[in-house]
Amino acid sequence: MVKLNKVSITKTDIILIATAFMAYTGMYAVRKSFLAGQYEGVEVINDFHFKTLLIISQVLGYMLSKFIGIKVVSELPAYKRFAALVGLVGFGLLMLLAFAYVPVSLKPVAMFLNGLPLGMIFGLVLVYLEGRKNSELLVVGLSATFIFSTGLIKTTGLWLMQAFEVNEMTMPFWTGLIYFPLFVLAAFVLSKSKAPSEHDKELRTERIPMKKADRKDFLKKHGVAFVGLVLIYVVLTVVRDFRDNFIVEFWAELGLSGQPELITLAEVPIAVVVLVISALGILILSNQKAFNWGLFLTLLSGILMIVSTFLFSKDLIGPVFWMISSGFSVYLPYILFHCLLFERFLAVLRYKGTVGYLFYIADAFGYMASVGIMIFKETADFHYSWINFFTRLNLIGGGLVIFMVGLSILILNGQVVKLKLKKLYKGTVEV
Repeated sequence: MVKLNKVSITKTDIILIATAFMAYTGMYAVRKSFLAGQYEGVEVINDFHFKTLLIISQVLGYMLSKFIGIKVVSELPAYKRFAALVGLVGFGLLMLLAFAYVPVSLKPVAMFLNGLPLGMIFGLVLVYLEGRKNSELLVVGLSATFIFSTGLIKTTGLWLMQAFEVNEMTMPFWTGLIYFPLFVLAAFVLSKSKAPSEHDKELRTERIPMKKADRKDFLKKHGVAFVGLVLIYVVLTVVRDFRDNFIVEFWAELGLSGQPELITLAEVPIAVVVLVISALGILILSNQKAFNWGLFLTLLSGILMIVSTFLFSKDLIGPVFWMISSGFSVYLPYILFHCLLFERFLAVLRYKGTVGYLFYIADAFGYMASVGIMIFKETADFHYSWINFFTRLNLIGGGLVIFMVGLSILILNGQVVKLKLKKLYKGTVEV
């Protein structure tokens, strides 16, 4: 029987939800705005589609940022976070200004430098939200940006180009500049937020910076179980990132490019359902049961990913319904990792550390795989349309998720049993 948590939402919770959403939306405006352009008239470099080259360049910088973040985000003290947030996003915005005016051959370099600082923003925001009784609900505010804000930013970019005739090269900078004050304000409010209470620490374990020795200790004790989660997360990142990066092309290929509002509107039902389900994790008091529930939903998502894509390929469902259902099937488990799975993983293990460390290992390898998939698409001897390639990616990704979730359930629950037996032997069984 699942024991339910008594939910009480405080003023601090509401402020954290709102400011986390505002902060990451502001970062997304600096990172994702260039995706609103298609750059069809730009000369091709080394047979690469120019937009694909820009995406690969930025993601390489973003991926490198994730590897740097394994150390920086894990160790950065609280008093340095606000300055770090503003400085990193401000540098990314300046690189969009450079992107607008440097020669075509240097624009990929500008996008690499744009992505280089931005990969650390998630962890620096997440640290204000983790380790609390209502962390799942709080991280929903941050995770909502993955679904809603990415469409909002692209819609803003398209609006600037269509309504004000802003060109594709300057559009990313102006879009980022519009949202930058919002980001600074949100980062400042986050820096003044209250730390987790003693009750929070009792329920979820204390969250503290992790030095090099702490990180090595975690991998030594729990590395096998953690690797299984990382592999699932990598697959989800690849599918989600490809969908997000080329969603403008998907809609154009489906004959719906004249309705830019669809990019945002199609994401709304996904955001609402996914975020409600994820937030409900706060109702489950038992960390292990909440963790298992998250894995079960991930398994169902892998099945939905395959079924909805198969039905679309056979013309049994329409393109809009498929974009929504396939989006839901990847975003639900992706958000669950952010809101519930890694949070409860540390809590189940009763390990004092930071979720940011777990995320930065998973994200670093996730984006490495994402770059590999994009390079493969551009360099392989066979060529698929955007929709055909994404269809195959969904089918393969769904199958991998189903297989790896089953394997992870066996490994992770086996490790939990060992931990409980060890505590029983010492006479310190957790109540």
